[in-house]
Amino acid sequence: MVARAAAGWLAGAEVLLMGQLALRGHWRTALRMLFAVGGIYVMSELLGRLLARQRPFAEDAEVEELLSHHPARSFPSRHVASAVAMALLARTSDVGVARVMAACAVLLGVSRVAAGLHYPSDVGAGAMLGLIAASYGRRA
Repeated sequence: MVARAAAGWLAGAEVLLMGQLALRGHWRTALRMLFAVGGIYVMSELLGRLLARQRPFAEDAEVEELLSHHPARSFPSRHVASAVAMALLARTSDVGVARVMAACAVLLGVSRVAAGLHYPSDVGAGAMLGLIAASYGRRA
């Protein structure tokens, strides 16, 4: 139950935190986050199509799908990639918000695995993609 709720709403919490940064006058940071998330979307879709990995619940009957999702495109975790990039980009504007975002990113990764939506390697690859996107986002 907790895994399902966390896997579903933590990404929304990240967006609310980004909005909070923008409202506090850190709109450039929020724009960098949007830029990074857009790049992550494109890259994760390309990687997902190239690698075509099914989600754990689709490959293993013992894994319960706790949150309704399409069975395709497990690798990499786009949600985790976005959360990691946003947390890293927030560090330059508000360390407190960045810490909350980082905690959300960790919980998001754990909950997406627990919900049967991703393998741990999907989450790890998503975290790496988020790190790369944040490094590019800082330059934007």
